[in-house]
Amino acid sequence: MDTTQGGTPVPPRSKLTLVIAIVVVVVVVTSAVAVALYYQGQGQKTSSTPQKVTISVWDSSASGGESTAFNTSVALFEAQYSNITLDITRGVAVGSSTYATDATSHTAPNVYRDSSDNGGALYSAGLVVNLTPYLSSSYTGNFTGGTISDWTLKGAQYGVPVNTNGIALYYNKLLVPNPPNNTYQMIQDALNVTHKGASYLGLPYAIGATYGYRFATWYPAFGGELFNASGYPELNSSHDISAMSFVWNWTKAYGIDKAGLSSELDEQTYFEGNYSAFMLDGPWDQSTYMKYLGSNLGVTAIPYDNQTGMWPQPLWGSIGYLVSDHASSGASSAQIWASIQFVKAMTNYTAQLNLFNGAGDFPSLKSVGSYISANPGNDPLISGWIAQEQHTQKFPNIPQMAFYWNAFHIGASNLEQNSTTVTPTDAMNQIESEIISALNTNNVPYDSYGVFLTSNSPGVSELVSAGVYANSVYVAVPNKQFIPPFY
Repeated sequence: MDTTQGGTPVPPRSKLTLVIAIVVVVVVVTSAVAVALYYQGQGQKTSSTPQKVTISVWDSSASGGESTAFNTSVALFEAQYSNITLDITRGVAVGSSTYATDATSHTAPNVYRDSSDNGGALYSAGLVVNLTPYLSSSYTGNFTGGTISDWTLKGAQYGVPVNTNGIALYYNKLLVPNPPNNTYQMIQDALNVTHKGASYLGLPYAIGATYGYRFATWYPAFGGELFNASGYPELNSSHDISAMSFVWNWTKAYGIDKAGLSSELDEQTYFEGNYSAFMLDGPWDQSTYMKYLGSNLGVTAIPYDNQTGMWPQPLWGSIGYLVSDHASSGASSAQIWASIQFVKAMTNYTAQLNLFNGAGDFPSLKSVGSYISANPGNDPLISGWIAQEQHTQKFPNIPQMAFYWNAFHIGASNLEQNSTTVTPTDAMNQIESEIISALNTNNVPYDSYGVFLTSNSPGVSELVSAGVYANSVYVAVPNKQFIPPFY
């Protein structure tokens, strides 16, 4: 469900915090290259196990199954690497704003379990290691293409995924015996349920209370997108306006949704009480729905759009592991080496299978996915999720993405609350304008190479005070090169 953290709207799978480093260019290029080559050589020379080394780890595993699976994998790692001591901090949220703060004093953790999109912002800020020199193509080729690309920015592999997920269409078999094959059928099924009585609402959605995570599903169904290849927002395109018109018609034209739902919790109340046909949600809430609906719970791929013939594509991101660079954590080459071994161990076949069995997290490794497909007993709904995974879009891992959430909330809320005077076109123009205004205010360029600000950039001091930016000093070099910043 859409939530907030520190006033910043974020999707459930990741609590986004834009972390952008402030650049002060005070070095001579030749010196930067010399230092870069030194650290690069250090990382390459450390190819065998050092005698003794300690690394710090921030773990964001959820309590319960995820935490248990994490602890099991840690125990296996410690048994294999008795010379590596782990200093683990548990219960750290993904997208933690304190990571950048700690990086300014070079005390960030050596390893951080974070989301792919926030990891992209951290990499753009120059806070984490480019792992490309350390990971062979044969190694990264073991991961599903969409998931590994979530951890790649401009050719740089900045993290390793341990899972992958997004949303699909849950349905109540008691009310809808068979899943819809297309969007027209979905709407008709929702109408049939709505007409059962005043207590029913076929497809509650709460568009004005959310921040655009689930809504992003519909842009591709109409040929639209969030950002173009240069990182420029495309929310006011005719395609994206068509997507908003389509979803708003659930309320305006069909009455299968209604204005005034205050949160996604309102939608869940309908679904769990057998008063709605559908729920757009992710696997993180599946166990809760199982408690209420039991064998009546089904999940399927969000059906293709009859009007365009194209598929809705939910944002499909993941959680994985990042390795802090020397400037952020003070890591030695031995610690960076040990951190990479830890990351590999925490994302291997055994670790991912344990994570799926214990918490239902879908794997990023092809081999684990194949095993689960052949042995679906642990999750009776797995076939629906596999079907959905065939129709997904990459979760944008460019820094510009952080400015989408609140802008969407403002525009969608305006449409819901003032629909007699505000149209879907007005709402999408407003969302586009809000994003561009925020990008300009924060001096974020419209390209996806990353964000490098100067200490004189407009609005930086206010954002540093608010904990959004890290007040750090880094070498101004293209971030697609493997050149660890130094201090």
